[in-house]
Amino acid sequence: MSRKFLCLTSFVVLFLLAGCADKELKVPLEDVGMVGIMAFDYIDEDKTQLTVAIPQYSPQAEQNTQIFSVATDLVSNGIVEIEKLSDKKIVFNQLRVVLVNEELARNGDVLKIIQHLYRNAEVGNKVLIAVVKERGEEMLRYKYPDKPNINFYLNDLLEPSINTAFNPNTNIHDFMYEITNPVLDPILPFIDKNNDKIEIKGVAVFKGNNMFDTIKPEEALLIQAIKGRKNLAPLDINMNQGHGKERLMMDLIENSVKIKSNKNIDTPKLTIKLKIKGTLSEYKGERENKLNTTDSLAVLEDDVNKELEEDIKKFFAKLNDMKVDPSGLSEYFRMYHHGKWKKEMTREIISKLEVDVEVNTSIISTGTLR
Repeated sequence: MSRKFLCLTSFVVLFLLAGCADKELKVPLEDVGMVGIMAFDYIDEDKTQLTVAIPQYSPQAEQNTQIFSVATDLVSNGIVEIEKLSDKKIVFNQLRVVLVNEELARNGDVLKIIQHLYRNAEVGNKVLIAVVKERGEEMLRYKYPDKPNINFYLNDLLEPSINTAFNPNTNIHDFMYEITNPVLDPILPFIDKNNDKIEIKGVAVFKGNNMFDTIKPEEALLIQAIKGRKNLAPLDINMNQGHGKERLMMDLIENSVKIKSNKNIDTPKLTIKLKIKGTLSEYKGERENKLNTTDSLAVLEDDVNKELEEDIKKFFAKLNDMKVDPSGLSEYFRMYHHGKWKKEMTREIISKLEVDVEVNTSIISTGTLR
């Protein structure tokens, strides 16, 4: 009898709890403010400016986006303060973009901010992140004449694409993985406002928890190639290999890479063999009327190989000075190391890493040459 009574009591309690939960979730749509973008700007060591953009779907709304901004010491406190300013319940199910201004990225604790959002069950793992040169609040408040909604504009701009070189780790999940990985340093798109548009100016490289420097999108493309990405963005190459100044564009690039380590932490050395195959879509230089035979294309391929080998070696020399590892090359030494691997060991490896590079380019067809 007691067993039946216990089962009946449990059923009633669960039914009542389910009823309470349903009642709690039933918030009218017009009373919900769905945050699309969050921007964090540096104030000082203790304070951060938190700005949110909430799209307005009501036809009666005078503006298509509501902007709220508060100064706060904690992300959660800032959200509470914004709810006080808004007439709606703030939710983050539709959060698409997080902006961090350069000053905060260099001086503040970006990891704590992203970690807070990463742990929020409402926030999806594919929320995109970018570093803003000036202030994120100003970027959100600016009126872009040909872009009716800043929420969609920024999301479309930062959405990973084959035509962008920065897209390996622009979302929260990838950022958290790489910033906590002892053999990787995160990179994020670096954006700025140019007149009435927002442009991707480069790529922000992090060292530890803070932004350290920026690199060019072309250099970020080299990171993609070294990481072994199969399909690369269009490759824009400026050459000076004995035929004057030349510029060419290669499309539809297929990439494969083989990396061999000497397994020596004291004198680290890598041999990198890179094979790329693509279409010569555009060429400008003194050979434009001569690239119509197999032999002439073979000579051009050799020159491209030399140019890319030089570019990659210069890039690695830059990484040596910066002591950062966005390509994860220190993994080729960690896998042979017995014991715990620390971030300091990655810094030491990269600072003295020697690299032999061999590039093999295949031009499978030509497009418009001029």
